[in-house]
Amino acid sequence: MRLMGPITSGAAVGGNGVATANADSGVVSGRIIAVGLEYLDSPPAGTTDVVVATKGGRGPAQTILSIANAATNGWFYPRVGTVSTSGAALLYAAGGTAVGEPLAVADALNVKIDQANAGDGVNVWLLME
Repeated sequence: MRLMGPITSGAAVGGNGVATANADSGVVSGRIIAVGLEYLDSPPAGTTDVVVATKGGRGPAQTILSIANAATNGWFYPRVGTVSTSGAALLYAAGGTAVGEPLAVADALNVKIDQANAGDGVNVWLLME
């Protein structure tokens, strides 16, 4: 396991409740076990959105984490559904629970904060395998 970060959105620019910022990382390769968010300054919890996504320069783009209307630091464990080798159906564990796996990435990431206040930002930490 390795911890990467922070990947910083930069300081949001714009009016209160509508300020935005985004920044790109270098190429990140591996499986994302967890994503840590650390909000900077004091973004409004009622409107602030954060999206962490691949850029799509090395394959199809994918959203890794999307958090809406929040501003509480924490760790998140995004998972993607698994499919059969034919790609036809989700695989299920006993009891009918869908099987999820950590997201595999090999691309640059974009970190975006939106609907924040001027000067707000977010740091993103990745626990990678």
